[in-house]
Amino acid sequence: MTKYLIRFFLVLACAVLPCAAQAQAVSTPAPTAEIAAVSATDLQTILQANRAAIEKASRSTVDTVLKALLDSGLDGASTFIERWRDRAVVQRKADGVFFYAAESGTQYILTDIATGADAGTAPKTDMEALRPNSGVRAVLSAALVQFQLADPDPAKRAAALQAIERDANQTHLAPLRAAIDNETDATLKARKVRLERLLTIAYEADKAARIAAINSFAGETDVDVRAALSRMLVTTTAFARQSPANTNIARVLTPGEDISVDVAYALLVTAGEAAPAPDAASIRAALIANREDNSVAGMPVASFNTEQARLAAYQALAAAGTVPPLVLEADKRAILAEFQFFDAYAEADSEVTSAAEGALAAINRQVGISRFADLLLDALSLASIYFLAAIGLAITFGVMRVINMAHGEFIMIGAYTGYVVQQYIADYTISILVACRWPSSLQPPP
Repeated sequence: MTKYLIRFFLVLACAVLPCAAQAQAVSTPAPTAEIAAVSATDLQTILQANRAAIEKASRSTVDTVLKALLDSGLDGASTFIERWRDRAVVQRKADGVFFYAAESGTQYILTDIATGADAGTAPKTDMEALRPNSGVRAVLSAALVQFQLADPDPAKRAAALQAIERDANQTHLAPLRAAIDNETDATLKARKVRLERLLTIAYEADKAARIAAINSFAGETDVDVRAALSRMLVTTTAFARQSPANTNIARVLTPGEDISVDVAYALLVTAGEAAPAPDAASIRAALIANREDNSVAGMPVASFNTEQARLAAYQALAAAGTVPPLVLEADKRAILAEFQFFDAYAEADSEVTSAAEGALAAINRQVGISRFADLLLDALSLASIYFLAAIGLAITFGVMRVINMAHGEFIMIGAYTGYVVQQYIADYTISILVACRWPSSLQPPP
């Protein structure tokens, strides 16, 4: 009996163990063969430590991730931020590992985040794409600038500065300031400091800092400085029934003097403060539309050969309520008298605009002096040519009682040669090249 029991349990064990092994294999799925194994790298470790903040990124949580990446000092941190911003990062659903991804039909072509190596492919259903919203992407763009400004390669830092110079915005100010103290290149540091002052003028919240930055550019005639100051003085024409208390007014406008009556009235019409004034085309169309038996409002059409007759007919229609009322010049002025017109600065702080006006005035004076000096030198140069020409003609026609055509002609040739050289070879480098390439046979004798 015991022998039979032993045989029964052995058969049962042989039947159960393969099934258990198969169940174990099913319950623990093997990774897809196409996806390479991910090594535990520092960058991936940082991302996994901040996994929740990355998966559900928002303006309030993304700063934690960015700080961790910035503090890591890893070369791939800026690349991850850029790819994340561009929505080119995916996460494997099975284990939460992050990859760079490119779409290929129903598959993702994966790249290892840490090494940049090919990580195979995976079905889109196995991966979760990270899609940060516009607010998070703006924060990522600002952080990316900070990484680029602190890049070990001076060429990349210079390229980042050039990109900010071309298209600066408010998010660039803080990263730019953070990158100044650690800058080792003297030329790049000077560019950063100068660009920081320009951005301070436009985007700094502290009024005193803005005014200090504006005053620091007094006397500089560079185009970008004048453009930055001019933006502070941009105005728009507006109106109000009473003088507005919280508006930085550049100047008050008088209709008919500083602004035309028609333009001022059009502003009121656009704002719904006045009825549109019918123009000549509208009046003509109204008369045609209300014509009955060769008459309009009881007036014969044959009498409409004068402007006064047409206006009278239109006013008759307006009195009957058929057409909008006619607005004459006197009516416009009466309505305009109820409002105050002015040019208002886009910049709300009057102290900032006053500082910008002063700095821009100083720059314009410097530009005016430079232009006057340039014009004076050109005038002296041209006058010298005419003077030499006069001497040549004087010699030629014998004012000195010596008829010597050679002297006069050579003086004129020299004068015009000097003029041509001045106009077309103004650069010192080009003049040296011309002198070096001058044929030796034409060189003057020593």
